[in-house]
Amino acid sequence: MPEPEELRDEETDVAPTGLLGRLRHWTDGHPIRSKLIGAALILALVATVGAWVLVAEIAITPENANLARALEEFDAGEDDSARAIVTDLMKGDSLKTSDYGAALFIMGALKVREAERQWSSERGRNDYFIASKYLAEARTFAFPDGRNAEGLYLLGKSLLESRQLQQGVEALRDALAAGVERKWRAHLLLAEAHFYAPTPNFEDAVGEIDTAIKDPDIDADQRASALLLRSEALAMLGRGVEAEQAAASAGPRANPARRSLAEGRSLVVQLENAPPERRVAIAKNAGSVLERARREDQLSTGVSRESDFLKARIAELLGNRDEAVEGYRELRRSHGTSDAGIAAAFAEGDLLQREGADDAAIAAYRRALDTLDDPKAYRNRSLPLSEVRRRTLEAHAVLLDRGRYDAALQLTDWVGPLVGTTQQLLMQADTLRGWGENLIEQADALGSRGEPQRRQGRHRLRESGVVYERLAEARFATRQFTDDLWVAAEMLQAGQAYGETIRVIERYLRNEPISRNALALLRVGEAHLSRGEDEAAIRTLEECLEFHANDASSYRARLVCARAHRLRGDFDKSEELLRYNLTRTALTPASPEWRDSKFDLGQLLAESGRHNEAIAELEEGINRYPDDPQARLARYQIALSNRQAAQEPLKRFNAAQTVNEREQARREADEYLEAALHMFQQVQREITLADSGDDLDRATLRNCFMLGGNVLFDLNRYEEARQSFASVSTLYQNEPYMLEALVHIYHCWRRQSDRTKAMGVVQQAQQLLQRLPPDADFATSTNLTRTEWDRLLSQLQQL
Repeated sequence: MPEPEELRDEETDVAPTGLLGRLRHWTDGHPIRSKLIGAALILALVATVGAWVLVAEIAITPENANLARALEEFDAGEDDSARAIVTDLMKGDSLKTSDYGAALFIMGALKVREAERQWSSERGRNDYFIASKYLAEARTFAFPDGRNAEGLYLLGKSLLESRQLQQGVEALRDALAAGVERKWRAHLLLAEAHFYAPTPNFEDAVGEIDTAIKDPDIDADQRASALLLRSEALAMLGRGVEAEQAAASAGPRANPARRSLAEGRSLVVQLENAPPERRVAIAKNAGSVLERARREDQLSTGVSRESDFLKARIAELLGNRDEAVEGYRELRRSHGTSDAGIAAAFAEGDLLQREGADDAAIAAYRRALDTLDDPKAYRNRSLPLSEVRRRTLEAHAVLLDRGRYDAALQLTDWVGPLVGTTQQLLMQADTLRGWGENLIEQADALGSRGEPQRRQGRHRLRESGVVYERLAEARFATRQFTDDLWVAAEMLQAGQAYGETIRVIERYLRNEPISRNALALLRVGEAHLSRGEDEAAIRTLEECLEFHANDASSYRARLVCARAHRLRGDFDKSEELLRYNLTRTALTPASPEWRDSKFDLGQLLAESGRHNEAIAELEEGINRYPDDPQARLARYQIALSNRQAAQEPLKRFNAAQTVNEREQARREADEYLEAALHMFQQVQREITLADSGDDLDRATLRNCFMLGGNVLFDLNRYEEARQSFASVSTLYQNEPYMLEALVHIYHCWRRQSDRTKAMGVVQQAQQLLQRLPPDADFATSTNLTRTEWDRLLSQLQQL
């Protein structure tokens, strides 16, 4: 049997290689082993194919599967899980654009839930603001399928709660149109939006509440709360009986303290309009209801404070002034930042201002206004924002009417957040303008004694001009911009800030080259002339006359241009312009420009030495306008012109060779001198009777006495002349000008041949000269220096 043994040796010598070779070797001749290996290979193949299918499916739609799961988690109230899924998706780049709306919707809706759970109203408002941004962005990409109405509702709620009222109302309207579920929720939100708007619309609020409470899906608690809000809105509308009925219909499901408060408020409204015979009974009933509200408010919330406010209001309506003020004051002191505390401060201010206690009222208003840092966040059941604004503006108007400009200006410093920067600047500018004009009016009534008020008035007008320019900048993009600039220029000119006037008007002309162009050029010309810039004034005014010859402003432009030429000594050009106004325009003697042109022409003729013509023009002006302030100056100028006109016949008198020539010259001179004396004396009487104390009047009166004395001296009426000169001493005692009067008195005594008295006057003058202080102003009051006066008096003593 050696053969089989050899074969076995051969097989053992060749070892199988590789996994498959060993498996094949292991299964050879063993059917069971072959079946096991086959089954294992089939299972491995199936597992591999399944894994590849799973991986492929995950790779194709990972976002959809995760977003769907996030929505499921959100609906199930698993907020953290939903947020985590969306956050992971938004971190990567795999989220498709079409899925952004769903992801943002989930983030926004989760933020709404967070806001609803916040204990702090400020934090809740911030969360709602963030939610509104998420949801608004989600809307641009499209809300998830089937959630459009819900998304619009959440967006509207977020906008309203973050004080974006207009956009919130629009979103809620869209939500209702899209068929949002539980529509009563949207209607109640709209009602609150109308109720708490900066300018509330309580009628629309009542309408939205009525729609909500008719919805069969509204739950009992929400219906009761809505009826209380309806009661408050009706009370704000002054419909007290309906408000009382709405509060009663809220039923036991309503908060009892809130229900009693609403009923009490409705009774207070009824009290405001009740006839005298019913007031006490209504007030007693209201007080009882409000006291009940206080008892029911066991946690002493806002209900108690609002009840206290309404009780103080009842005292005010019944005329119990002290009780009302004390009630408002106590509430303001203890709860000043609460709704009721703010309303109490305003009520206290209104009551005090009605009594004329403006300073105390201002303090009360300030306490209330200091709480309004952010009007957008202001929500007050007792005092809507629109009412705060109205009452503040009314208080400001009352202060202006009473002339309390200082208090009115203080009030404008605190109203910025309430009325906005533009309205605040307008209030400040108008206040300063009224203050300045009032001070100048007072100054005009006081004459020279009112100079301090006049300076203060001009200062306020300049301040007003600065604020009007700031107002213009705040309204740069509006049609009021150029109007504000114009008023600014007018105020600056009235305040004599002529350089600033020119700058602002030039800015006005760069932005408005058509409207008021002629008047603007006139104002610039006047400002240049006031600054002593004659050439610039003439250039600007001639531009006005060249391009706006038919404009009403051309009449005054011609008048002012004539004055500028007169100052430069160009009398011919000045006369040409004045006569043009008087004879070649549509002006009549009733026009201020015609009147001023007439008086200016008389002054011009007098300055140019044409005294008879000047007298004729000025006398015509006085006859037409006897009560005009310029008439006094015209009379004085007539007196001067008559005196100057007398010099020519007096020269002929001294040079005459015959008696007839001397007599004729003397008659002519005496006629002029008597006319001059008459006018000097008339001006003296006017100034003395006016007793204005004005520096110009005082100087004119002094000149009338001195020049009148000179005229009397020329008429050889020496005693009267001496008395006229002596009158100056009562006006100018211990002043250098008195030396002039004493020298004239000396000459009068010498003409009267009384040398002794003449020498006594010289000694009096020398004593006065010694008494005068070293810094006495000789230059502006006399023609001689101290040394020259000493020399002159010494020479007179030797005569």
